[in-house]
Amino acid sequence: MDNQDFSNPTVTSCTFVGNSAADRGGGMYNHEDASPEVIDCVFSDNIADEGAGMFNLASSRPIVTDCLFIQNLAFGRGGGMYNNDFCGTTVTNTSFVSNTSLADGGGMMNQVSNTSLTNCLFADNFASLHGGAMYSRFDSRPKIANTTIVSNIAAVQGGGIYSTDEGIVTVVNSILYGNTGEQIAGANGAVTVVTHSNVEGGFEGTGNIDADPMFVDPDGGNFRLLSGSPCIDAGHNWGVPVDVNDYDEDGITNELFPVDLDGNPRFNADENDFDPGCGVPVVVDMGAYEYQFDPVEDVIFADLNGDGSVGAADLLGLLISWGPCAKGCCLADLDLDGTVGAADLLILLANWG
Repeated sequence: MDNQDFSNPTVTSCTFVGNSAADRGGGMYNHEDASPEVIDCVFSDNIADEGAGMFNLASSRPIVTDCLFIQNLAFGRGGGMYNNDFCGTTVTNTSFVSNTSLADGGGMMNQVSNTSLTNCLFADNFASLHGGAMYSRFDSRPKIANTTIVSNIAAVQGGGIYSTDEGIVTVVNSILYGNTGEQIAGANGAVTVVTHSNVEGGFEGTGNIDADPMFVDPDGGNFRLLSGSPCIDAGHNWGVPVDVNDYDEDGITNELFPVDLDGNPRFNADENDFDPGCGVPVVVDMGAYEYQFDPVEDVIFADLNGDGSVGAADLLGLLISWGPCAKGCCLADLDLDGTVGAADLLILLANWG
């Protein structure tokens, strides 16, 4: 499928299987400012030189939701997906499983693009060179939230995430575990900022841990969390993106994204600890799947006291917390930069009401 020149089709519940392209986009090719919505689709066993499942080019901005990219093969880069040349791809509740690149980026390749990923799974992808799950270069700035990156392989370097050439990768509330060829690697001025995540072998950053995530059945591909997992209630609520596109169609667009990769409520209390100590009813888990016990609905961005709205009490809480964050949840740090300051105040005021 080829979408181009400002086209914006909606593609729902389709299957792209066994297609091939001599150059780019075995399953789908989006370019020249195309902005399709791709919902509940499967991209399987497609072949191309680059972007075997999907190739996005030239400021295209596809929105990919509830999809599966599985067993696609790129002879070059980007087994599952390739974002290139100022793309702003949004990927939500989507899995990249067993995709292969005979160069870089088994699951995904980003080049001069700002890709946003929420509630995604990268598992068992393979790259012959760098970036088993993801490869980013040339000032690409992907943002990765509540994503599980496990059991991916890079033959050279960066089994989980590899970035280079001034790229900046931001990771929050995520799990990188069991990847071969380092969990995170980079070169040539690249920066990877990781916070409130579980990274095997450890990684510098606020709220990061290095612990067995306690998956239900990792050998069987079940990466949900067991009771007692150190990833439960270990994320940061403001790392969850705001549901600006109203995924759950409830008319609320200032709530944090309300569901996990399974479509279950994203915010749940921990059966072993009803008071996470952050001053809010519930704290988000790390990873794509939320441990399900006692759900809390409609968590509003910048609602520091958890009363369902942003107002004077939240403003007072922010002012009291002004300055460098103390160890702990630091709920007033809305932009997650480690300091409560003017930027956080402006964010709070922008969400007033």
